[in-house]
Amino acid sequence: MAAAGLVLAATCVEAAPMNKCIINGAVTYQQRPCPSNQARKPPTLEELNAAEKKRRAAAASAASARPGEVASAPTASPGNFSCDGRQYCSQMKSCEEAKYFLAHCSGAKMDGDKNGIPCEKQWCSR
Repeated sequence: MAAAGLVLAATCVEAAPMNKCIINGAVTYQQRPCPSNQARKPPTLEELNAAEKKRRAAAASAASARPGEVASAPTASPGNFSCDGRQYCSQMKSCEEAKYFLAHCSGAKMDGDKNGIPCEKQWCSR
């Protein structure tokens, strides 16, 4: 019984993930990576840039399709503030910053009593 447990433990230690490979039209399973018959050429700088531009355009269109979410890219502002995803008073550094976020950034949660004055307890006391 102990020998059977030892044999079972030894086989589990050496188990590696299997790779499903198609070699000459036949499906095989092996522990090492599938062989490649074609030489790979490294991508050019233009190809890498095009792929990155395509990825960013897809991310931007996905973000604009979901109107309730905060955009991942910060939006510049004239008062040196930007919409960067912050939503709460504890994340602000001044009353002016809190007012900017409440007025210009979606998702700001800084006006609990809905009177238009953000962060009344922390920054913008009357």
